Amino acid sequence: MTIHEIKQEQITQTPLLLFDCELSTGVVERWSTHAVSLAGRDYESRIIRHNVFDIRSAADDGIDALAKVSLTLANADSYFSQVERSSGWKGARLTARFVFLNALTGEAASDEVVIFRGSCNPPDEITESTIRLTFLSRLSLQRTFLPEARIQRRCPWMFPSNEPQRQLALDGGDRGPYSPFYRCGYSAGLPGGIGNLNNGAAFNSCDYTRSSCAQRGMFDVDVAGLTTRRFGGVEFVPSTIEVKTYGERTPHLSAALENEGRYNDFVPLVYGTAWYRPPIVFARNDGNLTHLEILLGMGEIHGVTKVLVNDFELPAGDAASKPTATGWYNLVSAGHRDGAFNPSFVDGSGKPLGDPYGSMAVLSVVVPNRISDGRTLPKVDVLVRGMKLPTFDGEGADLGNVFTNNPAWVLLDLLRRAGWRLDEVDLKSFAHTAAYCAEPIETVDLHGSPKTVARFQCNLVIRKRRSAADAIRGVRNSSGLYLTYGMGGLLELGAESSIAIQQSKKPACSNSSEMLNGGWPAYEFGDASSPFSDIARRPSGEPSLKLFSRSTAQTPNRYAIEFQDEFNGYQQDSLSLVDVDDAVLAGQEISASVTALGVANFSQAGRVLRLQLDKAIRGNTYVEFETGVRGVGLKPGD
Repeated sequence: MTIHEIKQEQITQTPLLLFDCELSTGVVERWSTHAVSLAGRDYESRIIRHNVFDIRSAADDGIDALAKVSLTLANADSYFSQVERSSGWKGARLTARFVFLNALTGEAASDEVVIFRGSCNPPDEITESTIRLTFLSRLSLQRTFLPEARIQRRCPWMFPSNEPQRQLALDGGDRGPYSPFYRCGYSAGLPGGIGNLNNGAAFNSCDYTRSSCAQRGMFDVDVAGLTTRRFGGVEFVPSTIEVKTYGERTPHLSAALENEGRYNDFVPLVYGTAWYRPPIVFARNDGNLTHLEILLGMGEIHGVTKVLVNDFELPAGDAASKPTATGWYNLVSAGHRDGAFNPSFVDGSGKPLGDPYGSMAVLSVVVPNRISDGRTLPKVDVLVRGMKLPTFDGEGADLGNVFTNNPAWVLLDLLRRAGWRLDEVDLKSFAHTAAYCAEPIETVDLHGSPKTVARFQCNLVIRKRRSAADAIRGVRNSSGLYLTYGMGGLLELGAESSIAIQQSKKPACSNSSEMLNGGWPAYEFGDASSPFSDIARRPSGEPSLKLFSRSTAQTPNRYAIEFQDEFNGYQQDSLSLVDVDDAVLAGQEISASVTALGVANFSQAGRVLRLQLDKAIRGNTYVEFETGVRGVGLKPGD
């Protein structure tokens, strides 16, 4: 029988939590509140206390689910203290499962469901009789920051130090291009690998300098003649040269200008289409033209649409009829794993002098003195069609990398950059939500002309470092999406909408017998005065039911949002929406800003603000009650 069938019975089997903890040594410890043996696994009776059912919505880490598990284990024999002294608890991986147990036979009466996966901190407390361990959601988004790559002289990519790591550098393994070794790619000695050997053996270390990269064959080409160009450092600065400006009689020295892209700044992440001011790596004037090298961002981008230098629009290099008069720009590298050199900087033999910028998109801009005289750094704004992202169909099959601003695929990319693997994600739910976001809806542009747009889009540039939780929460808010764990322990993506859209099919855990407003409730509770019960009673006999609301000061009736409007050339704009009835009723306006990232137009901005106002004002009734095993299977968002 399934868990959902058993929990409906008048008298259920024994509910049981099972904890499997894999230490860094590979040893697996198994605990429960009872000593049981299930499916060949022996569980010790060690659990004294836990908080497994403390699940929150709108959590700080960006996921509506259990973010932390705290376990208190019996330790009178000091066994766990010995584990801490030998291998240590830090980094141990925990999987928590729920099952119904037949206490008479000692066998499982239902299937098992995974309700948590996490990574262990060092012990919170060790006493004479107990030990308390805390497990964070294994890839907590609050501890991960984006963008991940810094602008620095040394290469930021991790160098593989052994053969398993070199295999990951070759193909990325189960993480693909998100593997920490993939961008380096050094895989000498492996079939299909690239790079140079060191006296017949692979290098096992690197100091991340330009010279070391060249020695290992990863800066330009290796000894086999294979193109590499993986170096990600920003080391090249053009030398001072003697130049003669048009109209001048005597030459003068032209040094490189102080760059805008400072070391320890971050390489931007660009999703969708957006204007931004990317970091200038260097600029040098040759007397009549100023040459600039601009770091657009991480990963492969779709292309550059427009470039403005000091508010003058430049033509692309192949479209410039009079380039020395108008200036021009060229995309040096679109951000491929194998980078490219700027052909404007070569030595006497034609050999490139610059950096290859592996896995980074780079733009070359050249402007005449009438736009920028080379004495100060010009202002450069670029309209970019950003990264190509992995996409999947409704069955979870890979559809390849394409340019898209669908919020579902943006969220998946952010999650994978934060460390999530595909086997931890319910790809079907992401594909279903992506299809919902892409559905066309009717709207109007600034002139009142009818337009058809996708329901939700995400045009986002992340240049300043922020936690992955903040970025993911902002994208979720801009599209009305939510993340939560499914019954199998996989991360699911859903759309926050009416019950008819959000739960058009009856959930497996539901006890409902009929639809409600076109959708299916996840579960119906009552106090026995209705066909449904399951609301627990307190020792006094009264139901454990409480209704409450937030105060007026905590419920804004005016929200504001900023965005780049796709119908106005992606110019910066804003929208503020007020609930007039509530403002009159409260006697004042309570204002707040919505943390929403990537909103594409006024239509999307209006729908986002309307949803937030409805949640703050019309959704300001909260119900709290206690229940038993009937609550198993419910999750935030249901």
